[in-house]
Amino acid sequence: MRRYLIIAPEGTSPSGLIGETLLEAGAAYDTIFPVEGHATHAPFAYPGVPREPGDYAGLVVLGGPMSANDVDEHSFLAETMALLRAFDAAGRPVLGICLGAQMIARAYGGEVYRMESFESGFYTMRLTPEGGADPLFAGLGPEITSFQNHFEAVRGIPGAVPLATGGACPIQAYRIGARVYATQFHPEVTIDIVRDWVRKFGRAFTDAEPRLLTDLDRQFQDSFASHRRLCRTLVRGWMKLAEA
Repeated sequence: MRRYLIIAPEGTSPSGLIGETLLEAGAAYDTIFPVEGHATHAPFAYPGVPREPGDYAGLVVLGGPMSANDVDEHSFLAETMALLRAFDAAGRPVLGICLGAQMIARAYGGEVYRMESFESGFYTMRLTPEGGADPLFAGLGPEITSFQNHFEAVRGIPGAVPLATGGACPIQAYRIGARVYATQFHPEVTIDIVRDWVRKFGRAFTDAEPRLLTDLDRQFQDSFASHRRLCRTLVRGWMKLAEA
């Protein structure tokens, strides 16, 4: 059985639909919560962020409230950036989500910058020509819809191939090489995950986007089915990279 490693920088940002898809495919996964100092596979002795891939087939790095630029305040950021490059060097796939995508950008020489406005809720994005031909995104059609929740975005990543664009930032998904993928959007979220964010972060999010309070149920009713299909398609395609 293939086992994957997940880094979850925020306790209320678990693997959600990504973890569900891994299990449905017959795989298993371990999760490290570096801020909380907890790991599911070592509940009594936190092992920290590993330096090498070990036996893991691939690495997923999820989102969190900090910036990928905050390396002085959060040591796990630099540790995770080194780890994702180690996975890439070992020929094993990496998937970065939101903060994870921003860590990938920094690890490969790109810039993480503050956007002019907060982007939160379901948004429809367009695939680039490269996205339409990409092994993971091909067949999804010219547009995709998924959930956003971010103040920052990425640009200027040497060698990155933009795969999707739209909404508040030009790069919504990109690829580096053949096995490193990043999405600014959150294909993993469920409505319960987003509600946990609202409960924990409150006005830091809702003042910037009141629809998190007033329109969340309708958004999920309208968009969750296609959002879930997108997650399953992307993760299953990404898992195949571990088999190559």
